Amino acid sequence: MLSVLVLSLAFSSAFQADSIQQAIKVAERQTQRAPNDPRGYVAVGDAYARRMPDGRFRAIDAYRMAASLAPNDPLPPYRIARMGLWLGGDDGERIAREGLERVISLDPFYADAWDLWLTVYRNAGTRRKMVSRLAPHRAVPAVQVRMAQLLLEEEDYGAADQLLDSALATDATRPGWLALRAQSAFEAGDTSTGSSFYRRALAHATVDSTDVLWRQAIGIASPAEVRAWPGVDPERKAVWLQSFWARRNPNLFAGVNARIAEHFARLRYARKHFPLLHPLVSYHRNAVARALNVEPSAGERAFNLRCEVYIELPPSYGLHVQMPGVSSRRETSRASMGGFSHLTPEELEDVKGAAGAALKAGAPLPPKIAAVVQAEGFSGAFAPTIFAALGFDLRDVDSTAARVGYNLVTGLDDRGLMYLRFGPPERLVLGGDNSSDPQCASNELERWRYAEWGEVRFSRPSAFSKGLRTTPEMVFRPMNERQFEGMKLGLTRDATSQTAPLEFGVWTAQFRNAVEPGVSDVVVVTTRGEIAAALVADTAGSRHAEQGPGGQVTISVPAARYALLVNARDADTLGRQTLRLRVRDFGNAPAISDLLIGSPWNSENVDRQAMLDHLRRDLTFRSGESVRVFAELYDLRDSSAGIAYHATYRLLKTDNPSRDIAREDWRQLGALTFEFDRAGPSVGTAGKIETLVVEPRYLERGTYLLRLEALDNTAGAPLGRSTIALVVR
Repeated sequence: MLSVLVLSLAFSSAFQADSIQQAIKVAERQTQRAPNDPRGYVAVGDAYARRMPDGRFRAIDAYRMAASLAPNDPLPPYRIARMGLWLGGDDGERIAREGLERVISLDPFYADAWDLWLTVYRNAGTRRKMVSRLAPHRAVPAVQVRMAQLLLEEEDYGAADQLLDSALATDATRPGWLALRAQSAFEAGDTSTGSSFYRRALAHATVDSTDVLWRQAIGIASPAEVRAWPGVDPERKAVWLQSFWARRNPNLFAGVNARIAEHFARLRYARKHFPLLHPLVSYHRNAVARALNVEPSAGERAFNLRCEVYIELPPSYGLHVQMPGVSSRRETSRASMGGFSHLTPEELEDVKGAAGAALKAGAPLPPKIAAVVQAEGFSGAFAPTIFAALGFDLRDVDSTAARVGYNLVTGLDDRGLMYLRFGPPERLVLGGDNSSDPQCASNELERWRYAEWGEVRFSRPSAFSKGLRTTPEMVFRPMNERQFEGMKLGLTRDATSQTAPLEFGVWTAQFRNAVEPGVSDVVVVTTRGEIAAALVADTAGSRHAEQGPGGQVTISVPAARYALLVNARDADTLGRQTLRLRVRDFGNAPAISDLLIGSPWNSENVDRQAMLDHLRRDLTFRSGESVRVFAELYDLRDSSAGIAYHATYRLLKTDNPSRDIAREDWRQLGALTFEFDRAGPSVGTAGKIETLVVEPRYLERGTYLLRLEALDNTAGAPLGRSTIALVVR
């Protein structure tokens, strides 16, 4: 015992002095004194582990010696696993798996061994073997859940459900367990049971210390959401996740969010067909390694130009100048190039050699070479390609947080991420378009084509780079601007597969809520069809979706920034839009609401509801119609004589509403002005209704902007202004 204490003190002293070599000597002396003491070999391994990279194999050897001396101690194999993770690559993965599986067999809950093992590639065989290793500990509910997770990945949902139900019988409030039970049901096609368990999981999300709910969803999260999640207060996790899914609801009329079930169905397919085969390669764990792999290698460029940009004939001694096939080569590849720059490096050398030999011998150049050299000059003909992809900056869409979060947590390659986010493509192309060249028929290249999103290109860089790129996974690999935009979609957005072809317009108007302080009423209007709308905050629960057959609804929410989800339905055709909206805080200060416009009616009763009943949804009027304008004025100053204010309406005919709406002064543009002094009794906290009927004689055919400005005459202070657009046909 004394020798161990002396070793510990000497070892710590050497490390504190930052003398790795001294620490190695201290530890090795201990192994000589006590060759059967595993702790000495662990100390040797720890010392060599500090001397990277050359100490890595000596460290592993020392840990293995310790493991042989203490076969029931999880520490040595855990240290071995850590070294394997540091090494990375195929060898590192083999070493890490060996160590972690031994640790988990001895102690399923040792340190973070389980979480580390989940990041290592696993197939059906390794999953089944791990289930067998965990089986001796299956009396523990948490072990049952781990076994169930692996069986779920194997699509053995019945066995997984039995284990999860057994664990939940001991604690029915564990959100991670409930989330896995929901996933099992969703993947098996039982959406009702899945929805029930998922609601229960969200209800207890505040205590989800293992972040199972987040790991299930991260594959479709935006980079902003990935960055935001670590800062979400535990008490807000439930509403944050509810908002996460609410923003992705494909059909607000349905009453249930079908996007959740769709997500797990996609996840099942992606897990089976697009697994991350090499999770320990540096590309997935190191931003510098990814940056070094961004530039396409010469081999990748040659393949792209030969097989995707051109429809070409097979080379013959390099003397056949390949002819451009699809579109223009400058348009398709966005490249500045010489006459021969589309040739592969080998072909280019052949052409150069043939040209050089002819010139040296004083013989005429081969006709096809001569034509290009005559047109562009010798140096111009052999000018290098300036490849478009080199100008693309991935830093905004390929952040470390997003890349590590997506691939390693989901266990999917980039094809899996694209499938998870957008579903199956309408068309999949393997290899290049150039069917006349055998080398273009490669399954190391896939191009997915979506009618709505465009083309997304995936390839295995190591397959085309001749050793210059070592990434062995199928990764996003854009080679032109359109494919780059497709990759950006795959890393930043997601979408349901449920179609929503109905086209419609949306506009909103905001008012102060008459009952609840600090709450605003948002009127949401569609230009056609029935409406269903919801306002979803980033970090708070969303309001229930409101529906209205008349094409307009009112949603009452606190002032904040929201995602406005609007669905329109005409017969059985659905339309969908998502907008960003800042809801105003009307507070207790003087203010003016937004404007509503509609058809006049034969009644003196003018209030907001009456105005909504006569609303012109498409903001379009026929020539010869009158237009009623409606607004509410808040917190006009009261006096013994009541309230008094000045209302100024300006009507501007315009050919560019987006330009003119930002102009401060319309008088120089020929706007018509209507001004009124108003007075009346106090209305307290309620808004004073301001309304005007614009007669047809002022409304020729065309597009108009209508602006209302109000001034409190008693206080001598402006209330603000509001503007709306309308069309007269």
